[in-house]
Amino acid sequence: MRRIEPAYPDLFPFTHVQRPGYLPGAKVSLDPVRLGVVWEDAPRRILPAEATIPREAVRAVSFARVACERRDVLRLVLERGGSVLVVLDDPSITPSEIGLDGAPGDQRVSALLPVLPFPLSDGLRIPEAWKSWRWGAVLGLFPFPGAEAEVERRIKQLKREGARFAVAAPLLLTPKDRHRILDGCDGTAVADELENSLFHADVSRGLHALERRAGVTLHEVGMDPFIPFMVPQGYEPNAVRTAAILRLWARRIDQSHEESSWGWRLRRAATALEQLPNDPAVLAMEDNLRIVPGFDPWVESFTRAVWYGGEPVDSAWARWTGENGAS
Repeated sequence: MRRIEPAYPDLFPFTHVQRPGYLPGAKVSLDPVRLGVVWEDAPRRILPAEATIPREAVRAVSFARVACERRDVLRLVLERGGSVLVVLDDPSITPSEIGLDGAPGDQRVSALLPVLPFPLSDGLRIPEAWKSWRWGAVLGLFPFPGAEAEVERRIKQLKREGARFAVAAPLLLTPKDRHRILDGCDGTAVADELENSLFHADVSRGLHALERRAGVTLHEVGMDPFIPFMVPQGYEPNAVRTAAILRLWARRIDQSHEESSWGWRLRRAATALEQLPNDPAVLAMEDNLRIVPGFDPWVESFTRAVWYGGEPVDSAWARWTGENGAS
């Protein structure tokens, strides 16, 4: 295990990865740690000879193909109270193949299906062996031609197949990635549109629009737009879940307000909330939520609105989605 900082810390709660991380496969894939593309001919990675595992409970991410080779690592992480997010870089791998023979209801284990958009993806492979477990997807976003309709279709398909959550995050494509994608579609009917989206269009504006479309669709179908299940031993599930929601909203508020954003206040409160041994909803019922560091009156009202609806979340949602005319 080694400590990592994911590309989007507001969206992904893991802190450690089972070395060496991803392994290149037979097809192009998505690395959710850096939200980048892993090509088939990427440099081969060698499994470490020995495993170094933190003694404390950590939030770890493990790629299924690596976990098959080093089953002892996941076992030790779980024995020490950690939680594990299994990235299904090969959806055909079963829980038993990586040593997860326990109860699927364990909140410390969840699975993540990486989903790339067209033209990088050749379809959605549903992880049939994980359907009784808590599983979801990470949708790599990029404003390719037809991207908005594809995002909606993918989310609805995931919902029908039993996914519990889906995280939508912009793909971080290098210039080399972009040229390779375009070269792969040379001579096709979408080549001109693809070149425009990769090199000439306002990518940041397109990514923001896609992220909003994904958020609205997830809200409509009733799926969590964050990873709610990474709960190490000794942590309070509702505190972890609420912290994840606050971090997601911190990102959305930053996107809506930019320099004047109060997103940092939500992040500060989320950090304190994760360490809370008690259910924060019980503290709120007793009017004691303000004892948690960072819970000033605005953060407290925002958190209550996250649980029960109303202001100020309604206004923040309207602004982020553009329902009030704000861009």
